[in-house]
Amino acid sequence: MTQTGQGSNYYFVIVGKSDNPIFELEYTTKSSERSTENRNLSQFIAHSSLDLIDESFLTSSNSNMYLKVVDKFNEYYVNGFVCASSTIKFLLLHDATKIEDTSLRSFFTDLYDLYCKFTLNTFYELHTPIRSSVFEKKALTFAKKYLP
Repeated sequence: MTQTGQGSNYYFVIVGKSDNPIFELEYTTKSSERSTENRNLSQFIAHSSLDLIDESFLTSSNSNMYLKVVDKFNEYYVNGFVCASSTIKFLLLHDATKIEDTSLRSFFTDLYDLYCKFTLNTFYELHTPIRSSVFEKKALTFAKKYLP
């Protein structure tokens, strides 16, 4: 995720109870292509933020599922969202400096609603990778709608 040109890069991941990635989505508003090295860096930064998300969720005085910015690595920010069961975590790694908190909250809330509906499918085994093109298309639609 390099800052060349206008726009921002986003890496969204749903993390399961064993800290395994259940779903990953890369989204960019830039015209440049992303490399495998950048994806590996995004995965590393997101995974290293998991402990901070747990700590932030356990120490917060309110019961918000949306945790705002929980970590920062160079120019990358990590926003977190913890599901009601507290075993599933949503992470969004981005390099956007001007993004509204309400947009991020809406992005996470809509994806959480989508995830809850998806897990009600009797053919889906909980905590396993989501390999649904419909789920991916809807997640990408939310990214386009809420992420600048």
